[in-house]
Amino acid sequence: MIRLVRAELTKLATTRLIYGMAAAMAAFAVLTVAANILDRQGAPPLAADSLPVLVAAPVTLLSGAALLLGILGMAGEFRHQTVTQTFLVTPDRGRVVAAKLVAYPLAGIALALVILAFTAAVATGWLTAKGITPSLLDARLGRVLLGAVLAAGLCGLVGVGVAALVRNQVAALVGVAVWVLLVEGLLMSLLNAPSSLAKWLPSAAAAALTNPGGAGLSRLAGALLLAGYALALALAGTRLVVRRDIT
Repeated sequence: MIRLVRAELTKLATTRLIYGMAAAMAAFAVLTVAANILDRQGAPPLAADSLPVLVAAPVTLLSGAALLLGILGMAGEFRHQTVTQTFLVTPDRGRVVAAKLVAYPLAGIALALVILAFTAAVATGWLTAKGITPSLLDARLGRVLLGAVLAAGLCGLVGVGVAALVRNQVAALVGVAVWVLLVEGLLMSLLNAPSSLAKWLPSAAAAALTNPGGAGLSRLAGALLLAGYALALALAGTRLVVRRDIT
């Protein structure tokens, strides 16, 4: 299993996908830090405890990037027709999917940590240039990092599970977008669904990790709920890949 996970990570490291995604996330992080520092209308003045808020700005998008990594990592095998060769090398399909279920969440976590470290460095430098010494030992900063790591890992797991179920890369990407934007967003609003129902949906569970507070779930409840969705999708997807004809 370790060999398969290492092979998946090596495969990812040799593609331009992860580096392009990291560059895009880094650019977005700089923009969010700049926007939060330069546009302070209606916001409290910058202070030593402003760092967690600045670092948290790209967290939601990072969880989406981890989801995208998981989908592309699994569905890409079918799109580029490398799945047959992969299963010839490792006939145990369950182990192949399990390796992806480990590798891509780890890749999502690594991406999140790198971008958050970069964001913290940019924000710290900018605050220091303004004569503000940020507190790096702020407990809120630790909670931001914990939420980001959990969200990235679980969203990566969801991505692999969805792609294993659907197999078609475009259908998986469109399906996720439709679910988030239309089903959880527009449809819930049109049906006037109560917040007590909406908070149990997958996006709300992820939001409890990346943007906690309000009437939503607690961070712990969100993590447990998202883990439940991720494991259910992973198990269902693995079962279908193992039993289904790949031709």
